[in-house]
Amino acid sequence: MANDASTFIINTSMETFRKDVIEQSMERPVVVDFWAEWCGPCRQLMPLLEKLANENKGAFCLVKVNVDELPEIAGAFGVQSIPMVVAMFQGQPVSHFSGMQTEPQLREWLKGFLPSPAEEAYEAGQQAEAEGAIEKAEASYRKAAELAPEIAEFRITHARVLLELNRDQECREIIDELNKRGYLEPEAQVLQQQLEMRSQVEDSGGVQEAKKALEAEPGNLELKLRLAEALGADSRFEEACEMLLEIVKQDRGGVGIQAKEIMVQLLTVMGSKSKLASDFRRRLATAFY
Repeated sequence: MANDASTFIINTSMETFRKDVIEQSMERPVVVDFWAEWCGPCRQLMPLLEKLANENKGAFCLVKVNVDELPEIAGAFGVQSIPMVVAMFQGQPVSHFSGMQTEPQLREWLKGFLPSPAEEAYEAGQQAEAEGAIEKAEASYRKAAELAPEIAEFRITHARVLLELNRDQECREIIDELNKRGYLEPEAQVLQQQLEMRSQVEDSGGVQEAKKALEAEPGNLELKLRLAEALGADSRFEEACEMLLEIVKQDRGGVGIQAKEIMVQLLTVMGSKSKLASDFRRRLATAFY
């Protein structure tokens, strides 16, 4: 987002109104100030709005509408007296007021629709993660969680990224802290399962050790189960699930029961929207039942 004042304090026109207000509100809140040269309160209010727009450095855009020059726009918004100020977001009005407001009143009004510092940090984390900058995303998610620890979503997202970065202990500390409330959200439960699987695999030496053990005894289903579990903990879900399905088919009443339980855990970790998980869920049902 640019921080040039000209990009977030705009005198609009009929030709540019849609771009200035409607289209821009899809990306950030837009505050529309309806005013006129002859209106004393308007001339008092506008500098306060400009001050806050500059202070927020583009968190919202201030768009000025001169009602004498743009009566059609004023009419479309139902403006009957000025000053009138309307906040727009996602193409829709989200708040408004008429008449003069003090600076403290304006600040309070802006809080109603502007993102908090924690929300801004979380959004920055999402953007960084979408760009593949995981370390940067982790720092932003950490900041969001520190600023708003009461929002579980911020803490869970931070824990998820820590797990992706193989910082298991930090992830575990967050999940343990959340668990002190007496419950865990489904997303946090998935992370807890992943941590447990990783811990079990680490105790047994990981994928390479499991492979060596199975190569020595290729017919040992217990060792095959350990390798599948290690592959799952390493996020090699497809390999793990194929192997677990083989175990289920070979021994449905013995080791196959454990294989089914591990596979169900992996399918949960993969997520309900995963096409791969959906396919393996169907195949498991067919193989076991």
